[in-house]
Amino acid sequence: MQTDTICLGLLSTGPKSGYEIKQIFEGPLSEIYSLSYGTIYPTLNKLMDGKFVTCKQHAQDKKPDKKVYTISKKGLTLLKDNLIIDATNYLRSGNFGDQVKSEFLLLILFSKNLSHEVIDTILSQRISFAKQKLELIKYEGPITPELDSIRSEKASKFIRGLATELIEAGLKYLEKNKGKLGK
Repeated sequence: MQTDTICLGLLSTGPKSGYEIKQIFEGPLSEIYSLSYGTIYPTLNKLMDGKFVTCKQHAQDKKPDKKVYTISKKGLTLLKDNLIIDATNYLRSGNFGDQVKSEFLLLILFSKNLSHEVIDTILSQRISFAKQKLELIKYEGPITPELDSIRSEKASKFIRGLATELIEAGLKYLEKNKGKLGK
């Protein structure tokens, strides 16, 4: 998916600054995708030049003005068109699996070359990490309005539910089978 489609998609949930978009990719979407400021701001400027987004500057105390971007009707049309193209490309590709690159899985693959203590430590840390991720995904407490606008979307609830199920299944498997490595 192209960066302009991602930015437009996030702006379709409500106005946001480039900083707020970056925060979303450091928070709720960190496990799905990554965007840098060096990608976000040029994309927002390009979208503004094409009249796909508008920008209002808000004065801040002792800080540079905050630029808040809003998707335009033209931008919403582009978003819908791009999503149809992306969906068509996704379906035609036949690649319905997510690409997983994991140091953890590689360590497990070669675990016969590690001591039981190291394997136990790796698995215990992975279980702890998964429990922390699960808490973050399930968190229903107060968050910024920008993040709340995404959290309340039906698609976000669906993704959070799916992620919860996947992590819980992985945790169950790890806890049940962690003693089987190295034997």
